[in-house]
Amino acid sequence: MSSPAPHAPLELSLVQRWFQAVITHPGGVAAGAASAAAQECFSHGQASQAVGSLVTDSSKLDAEARLAVYADAYYARLVECLGDVFPVLKRTLGEEVFHDFAFDYLQAYPSRRYTLNVLGTHFAEFLSTNRPPRESETTPDWADFIIDLARFEWVIYEVFDGPGTEDVPSFNATQLTARSAEDPGKLRLQIAPCLRLFRADFPVSDFFTAARKAAPDDALEAPNPSPTFVAISRTDYVVRRHPLQPAEHAALAALVGGATVGDAIIRALAAESVAPEQIEAWFARWAREGFFTGVG
Repeated sequence: MSSPAPHAPLELSLVQRWFQAVITHPGGVAAGAASAAAQECFSHGQASQAVGSLVTDSSKLDAEARLAVYADAYYARLVECLGDVFPVLKRTLGEEVFHDFAFDYLQAYPSRRYTLNVLGTHFAEFLSTNRPPRESETTPDWADFIIDLARFEWVIYEVFDGPGTEDVPSFNATQLTARSAEDPGKLRLQIAPCLRLFRADFPVSDFFTAARKAAPDDALEAPNPSPTFVAISRTDYVVRRHPLQPAEHAALAALVGGATVGDAIIRALAAESVAPEQIEAWFARWAREGFFTGVG
């Protein structure tokens, strides 16, 4: 009786797809090999194959353990990338705790894009969803601080990595002055693409600055709750942070949302009583710091 004919050699592209499906599966190598993504690699007239038929054992490791080396390295690299994006958060939590959160996050939000630039998009959301019970219904607690810090570092990263105004002609603040006499109810400002507004229950911007200045062995203590408002932008490829007053934040948020200058001023006055000269100083500073690219 003749033995069954061996399978024809697999195409390299199919082997590569199979390898990727196996080592990136959140459930591990065995689950990856059994997954639909791995099995469908053999749908072209070939039977499904086990790990051992594609990867040989070594003198010390079987095929599955050999693949696990690559799987572990894959996740280690992704966790390292998250640590590069959230360095202050990593230091605040401690390397071990951060690693556990990051690994669990990658199970919930596996990398599916060709670029790692979006890897941390949902990290703050993940921390919020999986936070421990609140210590108080009225006062922000330590978990809220950690979430605020994660949100803040992600905004810093987005501004650094995203579009800026380096190749855009500088905004001439005199344009704003010249048009300020017009009906503010019709005047709109073009917002720089790198401008982000940030609000938090904790002074995370100050904490971020202190953490970056601290020595590696210095202990970092979570600050007390204190509402903070920050404008984050980029000038000449340098990310800059600008503390804002609550009313100032309200006015800028209105402008970013497409409101006219007049509506933005009304929004600021609704937040708190502000003198006209103070509002003028705001607009002058915003223009000087490159928050606008033109007058609409």
